[in-house]
Amino acid sequence: MGRIARVATVVALFAASLPTLVVLISSFSSGKTLDFPPPGLSFHGYTDLLNDSVVTAALVRSAIVGFECVLISLPIGMAAAFALNRYRMPGRSLISAFLLLGFSTPLVVSGMGFLVLLTRLGLIGDLWPMSVAIVTVNFPFMLLTIGSSIDQLNPELEEAASTMGAERVQTFLFVTLPGVMPGVLIGSILLFIFGMTEFLVSLTIATTANQTLPVVLFASLRGTLKPRHAAAGGIYIWIALVVVFLMTRFKTLEQFLYRRDS
Repeated sequence: MGRIARVATVVALFAASLPTLVVLISSFSSGKTLDFPPPGLSFHGYTDLLNDSVVTAALVRSAIVGFECVLISLPIGMAAAFALNRYRMPGRSLISAFLLLGFSTPLVVSGMGFLVLLTRLGLIGDLWPMSVAIVTVNFPFMLLTIGSSIDQLNPELEEAASTMGAERVQTFLFVTLPGVMPGVLIGSILLFIFGMTEFLVSLTIATTANQTLPVVLFASLRGTLKPRHAAAGGIYIWIALVVVFLMTRFKTLEQFLYRRDS
């Protein structure tokens, strides 16, 4: 029975990773069009990507949106995580549920709501409103990763710092903040990745002036696919591998999945 379970797990993992492997291998194709298996191996897909002004501009916009998502969500996530995990607030469960609402709402509904709102405010075409929309949808990941680190933080360390005469600001900067830094880093990385890769919300509110890379790649599916399009997807895959490595390195993945109830 155990052998069957192991074989089933391997088959499931292979099936789940097959599309990723196809894109990654195709990104090194030597052909002029996207074929699998590739006729040969070459890096020209990545060099062509750097020479494509439309794709590179979209990649830069995606990176800007990713950084804006981190800048918007980090201070709010820090404050909310400490408030919900350290203090007994009235309506705490209701507030937590409300903060998770953006992620639980269907993306097409969120995109439609932001389209109506941004159109009314005259903000369609700017990048930062797109960043706000993406943060609204993915904010729980910042909140829960920081919250998991707060749960793992030993409160005796802060008590010891206070006993030794440290001010509250000093205790936060030199004891509390380093202790929750794994959650802060992973939450920031996740929001950056979500900012770069978010598709459905971006597709709904994007214009030709502020299309991000996922929207440009989707538009390219209607034409001839070339290795540079797979190379753009390959960049996302390499970034995802870095994220997985960092989450494993800081052991925040286990904290996030098995966070204690407080």
